[in-house]
Amino acid sequence: MSADEASEALAANAEQQPVEDVELEELRRVRRALSKMNQGIENMQHQMKYFNSNVSQTTQLLDLWVRVLSQTVHSQSFLLNEEWHGSSMDSARLNDLVQRDLRRQEEAERMAREAELRREHELAQAREQENKRAELARAAENAARQQQQQQQPDRSRRGVLPGRRPPPGPAVRGRRGAGTRRGASSIPPGTSSRIRAPR
Repeated sequence: MSADEASEALAANAEQQPVEDVELEELRRVRRALSKMNQGIENMQHQMKYFNSNVSQTTQLLDLWVRVLSQTVHSQSFLLNEEWHGSSMDSARLNDLVQRDLRRQEEAERMAREAELRREHELAQAREQENKRAELARAAENAARQQQQQQQPDRSRRGVLPGRRPPPGPAVRGRRGAGTRRGASSIPPGTSSRIRAPR
């Protein structure tokens, strides 16, 4: 390399050096700006967290205040109520209400049991009546069958009663008593044979 070329290279390097310094300085400024922006965002995030915490605490305080006011109103209503005689009376009244509910429940259960017993009794009576009707029907059927069976032999022996003789048959002509001859007169002796004519 010649001396001229070396001098030209040094001159070019000398000219490029300020340009690189300027670009480097600009990059540093941008970096510092971005760093400040990032720090500002982080600070804003911390502030938002702090604000959120304050809001939550405020909400809790408001809820507590509302409960205090509600309890105050409730206590004031008890104090202004002339029928209220203390917590002991309230517990006694509560026990009375509980006992009343138990009695109502027991009464309802008793009525349900009685209704069930009445239904069972009615069903038993209905079954008994049905059995009685069935027995009467069977008895009537048996009586009718026995009467029918008694009437059948009576029909077969119609006209002949027990203890009586059968009716006599028609008389045979020409038969006479013992010692009577055919053609002999049946008029006793000494009696006139002339038959008087009726006047």
